[in-house]
Amino acid sequence: MTARATTAGREADPASALRRAVVALTAASIAGIATELVIERHWGPIVRLIPWLALLVAAIALAMLVRRPSARTIRSVRIVAVALLVTSLAGVALHVNENYTAGPLDARYSEHWESMDEPSRWWAAFTKSVGPAPTFAPGALAEVGLLLSIATLRHPALGVPISGTTLDARSDGAGVAGGRL
Repeated sequence: MTARATTAGREADPASALRRAVVALTAASIAGIATELVIERHWGPIVRLIPWLALLVAAIALAMLVRRPSARTIRSVRIVAVALLVTSLAGVALHVNENYTAGPLDARYSEHWESMDEPSRWWAAFTKSVGPAPTFAPGALAEVGLLLSIATLRHPALGVPISGTTLDARSDGAGVAGGRL
């Protein structure tokens, strides 16, 4: 028996290996976003601390998922994932609004900002043609939320069969897609 086979079957289970990879990617994403926030000096007014709080909550949720997986933890992590998605969307909206507000001050747009129609102004703000805020940077929080969600899918702590069983709970054994994962 090899050392790999003696790890309580963890390596033999593709779902567990994939889950560990998703957890590692989530941790790397959290670290990467934090690094970007440091580089951008994203602190100051309280609204600029929101992504820091979101990353802290995401890191705690990830640690709980790894250290104490239970059905309750899985539900909590899923709630955090939804909150990260909402926070991400709010962040994108705030960044677009910040760019829109900067329009009259922008060197390229200052002379004709007032003569632009509203859709053109908002499009310029959305595409960051005007303003300093990266409109899709907050979207990285949605990625972390999505990764957290994926890490909870069919988690063993939920009591859901992982491999060699049917995908649904039908008693006749005729599961979805031939009954095997």
